[in-house]
Parts: sequence; C-alpha cells; structure tokens
Amino acid sequence: MKEPKFLNTYKTDINDQFKELLNLDKSEFYFEPISDYLIIKNSTKMPKRIRSSIFLEILNGLEKDYNVYTKLACGIEYLHEFSLVHDDIQDKDEIRRGNSTLWKEFGTEKSILLGNIIKIISDTITSDYNSKIKASTAKEVIKTFNTVCINMIEGQYLDIMYEDESYISLENYLYMISRKTGALMSLSFYLPSILHESEKQDNDLFKTLGDIFGLLFQISDDMLGIWGDPSDTGKSNFSDFENNKKTYPILLAKEKFSKKDKKIFNELSLNDKNIEGKNITDLMDSYNIKSIIKSDCLKYIECSRDLISKTNLQQTSKKNLNELFDYVIERVK
Repeated sequence: MKEPKFLNTYKTDINDQFKELLNLDKSEFYFEPISDYLIIKNSTKMPKRIRSSIFLEILNGLEKDYNVYTKLACGIEYLHEFSLVHDDIQDKDEIRRGNSTLWKEFGTEKSILLGNIIKIISDTITSDYNSKIKASTAKEVIKTFNTVCINMIEGQYLDIMYEDESYISLENYLYMISRKTGALMSLSFYLPSILHESEKQDNDLFKTLGDIFGLLFQISDDMLGIWGDPSDTGKSNFSDFENNKKTYPILLAKEKFSKKDKKIFNELSLNDKNIEGKNITDLMDSYNIKSIIKSDCLKYIECSRDLISKTNLQQTSKKNLNELFDYVIERVK
C-alpha cells in the first residue's frame, strides 16, 4: 500500500519552514553539525514528517488555516529529532536515514549537547508561538509539550531498563511504547483540538485516536525490524535480537513457543545462525507471529474508524486519517 497522499501535501512547507528556523543563527557553533544532520542534503531517505503532517491535516479538517501553524508543526518535528539523537546514542545506532548518526560523527559528549540544542529550538518555537494565541490556550500548549517530553523520556528510560530484563509482559511493553513513541504521535492528533478550543470530550477523543495510532506505528516498526527490508529500515533484521530489545513480535513469540522452541529461540538470539535448519525468523514464522499481530492490529483499526467517524473533522480529513491507519499496518509485507 502506498503512503497516503496527504502526507506529501504539507511536506514542502514544513521542510522550508524547518530550514528557515535553523538558518536564524548561522554563526553559532552548532549550526553546521545540526543542519547537516537535520536537513540531510545527501540522503535519499528524507524525513517523512508524519507527525507534523498529521497535525496540519487535522487543523485543516477542523477548518483552521493550517498555514498559520506550520512553524508550530516544526516545533513537533524538532522535539522528535531531539528524541532520535539521544535514542541513537543510547541504542548505539550508527546509521539514521542512510547517514551516520550524530554521535557517530561527532562523538557522544558533543552529540548530547547538540541534541539538547535541538530541544531548545523546539521550546523556543513553542514559546514564540504562544504570544499569538489566547493566554489560557497558550498555557495548555506549554503544559502539553512538557508532559509529552517527560513521557517520551520515561519511555526511553524503560526501554533501556528492559534490555537488562530476561522477561517483561506485553502489558509492560504496551505501557513503554505509549510513552516512548505514543506520546509524541498522540500530540499530533490532539494539539489541533486544543488550538481549536474544542470541548474536553473532543480533545479526549483525538487523544485516544492518537494513542491508538502511536501504538500501531510502533508495533509496525517492530515488525519491520524483523521482516522489513534492511535497505529501507537502515538496520539488520537481527539487531533487535542482538540488543535484547523487547518488541511486540519477540514478546508474543516467547508466549507462544513450546519449551523446546523457546530454548532454540534463546540460542538463536545469541548468534545469527541456523539451528536444526531454522533461523530465527523461520522459527517465528512457524508460529504465524506476523499474522497474529496483524490480526490484533485490525481490531485497533476498527476502533479507530469508529473514533474518526465521531470527530468534527471534514469528510476529506476523515478519509485521509482512515487511509493513514490502514497504511501504518499494510506497510509491513
């Protein structure tokens, strides 16, 4: 399934504004390393700007002039980039979007500082914007961004902590991704409702919708990490096993395996090799793990359809969001 067309509607405006915001302080020491990392001049894997595009699409669907909010959309993207810089350091990932990660290029210590500057840029965008809206709404926007940032950090903290655990439950995993990935994804859905000064029940509806999308997005990423094309994902299909990552497919497989296959799985997780003619994905496929996950995800998608139908969005935006929810799972072959 192709990427929904609406995601490209806003991308040019977002990228132009993104660059303009970064160009304000060319003389600063951080300009060159951060601009090279964020703009990615020589990469074919440009950022998709999914979060900011969802944000603008929902604003458009609420009949707000989305052009007024492009700068704030970039604030969401800068917050996302901040999280990626620190995530790459902690996970020791060397490649991001086809290029070297910031820590690989400049070292851990400098990259932590550069990542913090990216966060400050996001904060500055949010603060500057709040002078243009009603005080009570501005206060809610700042509170929302701060809460999201804390939740993202909590999720990353749990992700790192779980690497040292031999087992965590699916319930613990779902809570972790609701923070690490879901918090910022959810923001893209319900921040437009806050700016629209909607009723609380409308804000809650959009937040629930965003929570579901964040969950589906991370689960599909987990599946791509195992069954995706490494040239697209930018990492080995074995890396999640090698790093003892607690992903949805791995945790579900451990629940389904027989005692014998669980032992084989543990051995395969230590070395990317064959045991009894099977590699680690063969073993998971023999239990139909991918099919089971897709079936579980369809239940969430049905729930999302019901929620989308209840929103006060224009019909075109409702259609676009339904396509988005379908796409996030169908991108896993």
